Amino acid sequence: MGKKILYVTTRLPFPVIGGDKLRMYNILKQLKRNGHHITLVSLVTCDDSLEACYLQNDFYDELIPVQFNKKLAYINAVKALFNDKPFIVEYFYSNNMQKVIDGLVKEQNFDIITGYMIRVGPYFEKHKDKNIIIDFVDAVSMMYERRVKNVRSVWDKFKIGIEYLKVKNYEKKCAKIFKLQTVISQTDKDYIGKFAQRSNIKIIGNGVDTEYYKPIDYAKKNNICFVGSMQYIPNSEAATYFATKVFPIIKKEIPDAKFKIIGANPRKDLFDAVKNIAGVEITGKVDDVREFMKDCKVSVCPVKIAGGVQNKILEAMSMGIPVVTTPEGAEGIGAEENILAVAKSNEDYAQKVISLMYNSDLNNEIGCKSRKFVDENFSWEKVGNIFDELL
Repeated sequence: MGKKILYVTTRLPFPVIGGDKLRMYNILKQLKRNGHHITLVSLVTCDDSLEACYLQNDFYDELIPVQFNKKLAYINAVKALFNDKPFIVEYFYSNNMQKVIDGLVKEQNFDIITGYMIRVGPYFEKHKDKNIIIDFVDAVSMMYERRVKNVRSVWDKFKIGIEYLKVKNYEKKCAKIFKLQTVISQTDKDYIGKFAQRSNIKIIGNGVDTEYYKPIDYAKKNNICFVGSMQYIPNSEAATYFATKVFPIIKKEIPDAKFKIIGANPRKDLFDAVKNIAGVEITGKVDDVREFMKDCKVSVCPVKIAGGVQNKILEAMSMGIPVVTTPEGAEGIGAEENILAVAKSNEDYAQKVISLMYNSDLNNEIGCKSRKFVDENFSWEKVGNIFDELL
């Protein structure tokens, strides 16, 4: 028998752009398909395609949008300077959203309340007697900890260090007051499990739309791609690192190599870092990333600050494009080295990419293995059904 579910998010799940929307949309879609009734409450901005979301209603039964004002959110986030909540939590707190949720919980008898990431935690605090599942997704504090170690500026270390401690303490608080927490990988569970009850932490991985991300028969060039939102600092830093430290080594060996940085809202510091490097292309937002990936021999994911599972890796693998990543990027995927190559230094990274670009047989072999691996381990149906079992 289907459950009556209240799902709360600070980002509208549709159109599906970015890893967080991808996860929400596909899990909710599968839950609705399995017969559950979903009331979706979401903050929305003037940039959101609310009309498109009303038309694409295969992932909810009732949608309740709450207007989100970014300018007021920044003002609201100043509170984080004077309390123990993280900036990322205060920023997404809305009194109007709280009133909507309080009213729904009072008026309707939901079997399950669930929400996306710790930024929805404050909305649930006064309802902690209910059956609540909070989807941490990633161990966000782990990502902040890694960022503190990677930045050089003392001021940056101080700022990020404070947010790291606040995020960690808030994750700990959420783990105490909400009945279940879900994360995306064993790495995230192990990290949060250091300060939370491990038995209450469940792993629900990510999936890939393998019909959408399928191999495209197209002439491959000596092209390398990296896909991701370039407004997101870890992605921008990863692209900068590869372009400045690894790509020049590759260019010496393969002069016509091209590095395509594919993703919306590239930061100015990324443009500045690569402007004098021949062969680097920054696309900005594109309508269909597959069209920019299809002629690439290799996809890279050179992230140093990561958590959970990198969708960009799974999508490239699903297209049959070999991937070279960092140890951090490979976390949570569980693929062996003969499927997903892991590089541990600049030279190692360059040589692994060069090998895949030079050796067509090796490239084809790993591409086929990658596709098969994703097909067998990362379907959204499987992910949705695991969530269903928790309900």
